[in-house]
Amino acid sequence: MEQLSTAKPVLHCQALCKRYRQGDGELTILDNIELVVKKGEMLAIVGPSGAGKTTLLHMLGGLDLPSSGRVLINDRDIAALNDRDRSRLRNAELGFVYQFHHLLAEFSAVENAAMPLLVAGRKRREAMAEAASLLERVGLASRLSHRPAQLSGGERQRVAIARALVNRPACVLLDEPTGNLDGDTAESVHALLAELNRESATSFLIVTHDLQLAHRMDRILELRAGQLTQKV
Repeated sequence: MEQLSTAKPVLHCQALCKRYRQGDGELTILDNIELVVKKGEMLAIVGPSGAGKTTLLHMLGGLDLPSSGRVLINDRDIAALNDRDRSRLRNAELGFVYQFHHLLAEFSAVENAAMPLLVAGRKRREAMAEAASLLERVGLASRLSHRPAQLSGGERQRVAIARALVNRPACVLLDEPTGNLDGDTAESVHALLAELNRESATSFLIVTHDLQLAHRMDRILELRAGQLTQKV
């Protein structure tokens, strides 16, 4: 794998700020954030509840726009794009894994995992085959036709991870991916992320309170009082 020190950034934010109106004044959530995520890097962001970690993740993923500053995904300024192009960029270059999965209850595991490909216009047969292959990779070969209600919490999280990876994105953003899992299942998710990172050189940026997971990353950053700093 290309050395991280020389790898090209896949995600870069510059002087990123997020402010909200509060009465007659402003509330600053993110204050002049600088961050570079390189190809193949695994990065954790930790910090107290209410520090703005999820807000930062939404900024990095283009789900919300900054008050000032820039977020670049493979050198493209996401805020400079119109809504349609921003959505296309997100679908092509980013994967998302949420604490509560957000799987579609009426669809099977393989249909859920294939959804980003279907949204991108891939033929259904190709999308389903690609999704099935990835679900087999994450140990769900026997669960392809099961709906989310028929899956365990760990299995649902694996479907969410497969969905995030099916488009072969440059970077996957994960918000508390082990927050609702028991210890053994969380451990299996830790191992799965490390394996997928080694094999695909996909970057992973994880917001977490799980310090065991954080310490397996290449770097740990802490968000506190709107500032992002390297955690020793």
